Formats: sequence, C-alpha cells, structure tokens
Amino acid sequence: MDEDTIREHAANHGKATVAGDFKTAGRDLTPEAIEQAPGVMKKMPTSLSESSIASVEKDGGAYVAIIEYSGGGESIKVASRWEEREGRPRIVDLKVL
Repeated sequence: MDEDTIREHAANHGKATVAGDFKTAGRDLTPEAIEQAPGVMKKMPTSLSESSIASVEKDGGAYVAIIEYSGGGESIKVASRWEEREGRPRIVDLKVL
C-alpha cells in the first residue's frame, strides 16, 4: 500500500459516491466506517457533481485521504483513513472536516 494506490482508490471512491453508486463506494468501507457513513452523507451537498482528492498523507501504518465533494454551490471535505484490510485498501474511519 502506497500513496499512489490510496490516491487511486480514494478517487474511485469519490467518483462512485458522486454517481450515487453506493454499492461500489460501500465496498471500500469497513464495518466501523459503515456506521459513520450516514452522518457524513447527511452533511454532503444535496446535488453532488464532483469529487477531488485534496491530499493524501501517510499516518503511521495508514493513509489519510482528504476528498472534497461539491455540488449546488456547496462543498465539504471528508477525511477518510485507509488501512490494508482483507488484502486491499479500505476506509476504516470517516469524518467531515
């Protein structure tokens, strides 16, 4: 697991979220993150149109990707903490910044 891999996974996660493909986006979430997702989703702009990766930083054995979501003149940043689980990067923690 390296920064480029996390950046790619985070970008794909953001695109799936914007597209409303929650089945695909949900595959990135661990059970802990699934519990946090409804609170994060409530704070999202109502009509998502774009996502972009603001940053990816190593944090111990994990990486934190900041994904900016925008739409309808609004935007928020979500910090997603990625760790290797089940042989691939998965989100273990989500929070709105």
